[in-house]
Amino acid sequence: MSNDLPLAGIRVFDLTHVWSGPMGTRILAALGAEVLKIENPARPDILRGNGNDLRLRYPDHDYGDDPRNRNAWFNTQNVGKKSVRLDLKSPDDVERARRLAATCDVVMSNYRAGVLSRMGFGYEQLRELRPDIVVVEMTAFPSTSPQARAAGFGAQFDAASGNTWLSGDASGPVLTGFAIGDPVGGMFAAAAVVTGLERRRRTGRGCHVEIPQSEAMMPLFGEQYVLESRGAAAPQRMNADPSGAPHGIYATGDGGWLALGVHDDEQWAAVAAAMTAAGGTVEAAWSTAAGRANDLDRVEAAVSAWLSGTDDPDALVTTLQAGRVPAARVAGPAELFADEQLRASGFFTELDHPSAGRHPYPGLPIRVDGVRTVPHGPAPLLGQHTDDVLDALPLERLTTGGTP
Repeated sequence: MSNDLPLAGIRVFDLTHVWSGPMGTRILAALGAEVLKIENPARPDILRGNGNDLRLRYPDHDYGDDPRNRNAWFNTQNVGKKSVRLDLKSPDDVERARRLAATCDVVMSNYRAGVLSRMGFGYEQLRELRPDIVVVEMTAFPSTSPQARAAGFGAQFDAASGNTWLSGDASGPVLTGFAIGDPVGGMFAAAAVVTGLERRRRTGRGCHVEIPQSEAMMPLFGEQYVLESRGAAAPQRMNADPSGAPHGIYATGDGGWLALGVHDDEQWAAVAAAMTAAGGTVEAAWSTAAGRANDLDRVEAAVSAWLSGTDDPDALVTTLQAGRVPAARVAGPAELFADEQLRASGFFTELDHPSAGRHPYPGLPIRVDGVRTVPHGPAPLLGQHTDDVLDALPLERLTTGGTP
């Protein structure tokens, strides 16, 4: 691990699981922190799987003889971390965990509100062991909420944040299909850790940060909140935008899809030129934003007809982008993996995993001094670093801040 990375020398006691929390600690690891993932040997992170979940999450769709170490989702979110086996219901392991936490700068969890304290690892308990510790709790709902002790999941946050309402149209709300609130919450948590460490650097004091994941998506929707508060109705067209016409996702002649947004008349002129060159229909009245907005159904129909006959969308995207038009192919994982720009920029890193084999892993959009951060190693095997980490602990037992 490079000592030049911003968080080099920072140690993280990682009590996160599934996706949201591990996304946050994955970012910390990418920035140089030593992340110790604490896993119960009987109940490790459920994202590891156990050989009875979706086969598509395993290399070659094969569970193999070691499914808990082969799950691609787990192995992607936990690159560069260390796994330490500890049963936090065992008094001996709790003592070891507390001694280990005392050597850490940061503790992060994504349990329900109150769980961390009941385990004996809440902020008030931990700061008796280390006064300058930074504790970040990613609760499902605020600890002051009537729902404080409720469990939370991706679709729940999708709905509770307003995201499904924004994704839908007049026919009803639409789930994103993926727990988008999880990684968003993880990014907020990573930012909170960095902020807490900066405050500690300036003041010498630790801090406790709570991030309710049900709220994590809400700051992304400021424009819609303002519109609704003023009584303005949100757009009722799927993939529409109040500042764009046309604006949406359109089928292309090769069986794919293309996203296109026109936000001013200069952009429309570039689109109209491409449409005309392909024999498409363009009305003179559409040259202004008002003219397009007043005839939106026909504009959208003309754009759809034009793009449905396009058999070289990549070339068209290049032409439109040269004309300052926001346009892009709708890419799936296969297209992204083959993307020359991503591969040339080092977005994917080939890693050898002792159980899963050698595979490319997607990176993070972080560059430090112009250099992309890359994982320094694959995801850990379950308990792989237990002996190395625990054998380095001081021998004396702790006597303060015990489990209530």
